[in-house]
Amino acid sequence: MATTVRVDERLARVLRELAREERRPIGRVIEDAIQQYRKERFWQGVQEDFARLRSDPVAWKAYEDEVTLWDATASDGLENEEPYYSPEEEAEISEHYARTYGR
Repeated sequence: MATTVRVDERLARVLRELAREERRPIGRVIEDAIQQYRKERFWQGVQEDFARLRSDPVAWKAYEDEVTLWDATASDGLENEEPYYSPEEEAEISEHYARTYGR
């Protein structure tokens, strides 16, 4: 079921332009924009959570100790298993990391 949403004429013009350029329905342009926005909000939350964790030396040390503990299981005979992330997802994660941490 379709729903009407009122938007400023300037935004409607931008949406029409994007839809025309990409040869996609306006609804799909909006859907993709919202998906991207939600993803950005998620990563922003992750960054904020890690910043809070890093600000507490005791909690950060506990986190690092736990990571080290779990790291020991990284090569536990699963070498022939399918990768957890697809190459596209790995590229997205790497790009995000580089943008976030400048590396």
